[in-house]
Amino acid sequence: MTKRSSASCATGNPGDSFEGLFIDLGEHSAHKALRLLTDAIHCQQRDMNAYDWLSSALPGATLKPAFAFGTVGELYRSFARPAEFARLNALRRS
Repeated sequence: MTKRSSASCATGNPGDSFEGLFIDLGEHSAHKALRLLTDAIHCQQRDMNAYDWLSSALPGATLKPAFAFGTVGELYRSFARPAEFARLNALRRS
């Protein structure tokens, strides 16, 4: 049980790093935003403009300009790659 909790602490809270992609989440939580983004990826909306997706999925939220001009797929990769790297580093250390 100790190993599991230390691995969880090492990877951190996924919602926290996802918030870094936004200027403002409006009235939405990072977990809700991440869930909706994951749903968009599974619904084959990877090529949709990130700003258009955000306007319909999370009204009131604002992406950082570098991400707003990209696609939903690029937005997802901007979060998923660093999170996966942190998870793999945590596994390697244990």
